[in-house]
Amino acid sequence: MGVLLAPAPAVCYGFVDFAGGLLSRRVHFAVVTFLGQGGGLLLALAAALLAPAEAVRPSDLLWGALSGAGSATAMHFLATGLVSSAAAVVLLSLG
Repeated sequence: MGVLLAPAPAVCYGFVDFAGGLLSRRVHFAVVTFLGQGGGLLLALAAALLAPAEAVRPSDLLWGALSGAGSATAMHFLATGLVSSAAAVVLLSLG
C-alpha cells in the first residue's frame, strides 16, 4: 500500500512549489512563505490529532520546530528566487 501512496507527497510538493512560484509573482514572497508554512502547520496538527503519538518528548517538539524553521527558510529563498529569475534556473540550481 505504501508503494501506491508514495507518489502522492511528491505530486503535492511539486504542485505547491509550482503554485507558490506563480503566486510569488503576484503577491509579496513573504506572504507566500507565511501561507505555505501556516498551511503545513495546520495539516501537521490535523494529522497529529487523527493519529496521536503514545508519547511526545520535549526533544521531539524541538526537532519539529527546527524542521519547520528550516523549511520556512528554504521556502523563503525559493520564493525570492522565483520572483527575480526564471523558474527553470532556480529549480536547476537546487538539484
